[in-house]
Amino acid sequence: MIWKPKVPYKVNCFTWLRAKEVVLTHENLKKGYQLASRFYLCGEQAELANHLFLHCKWTEQLWRMFTSLKGIA
Repeated sequence: MIWKPKVPYKVNCFTWLRAKEVVLTHENLKKGYQLASRFYLCGEQAELANHLFLHCKWTEQLWRMFTSLKGIA
């Protein structure tokens, strides 16, 4: 169903990039460079896609707020 979605094209593209783990997170951007290793919102973990979208306490709150505004259970 990914090729005929009922979502905007840019959302579909972002979902595809996320699934392939190539979203431009801090970890993906720093390849070959010396940068800080902590996610700046929470300071707890490296900025990996799974942490950013699923496990960070700040993004969990954003997801809850977004779903409540959109009426999604």
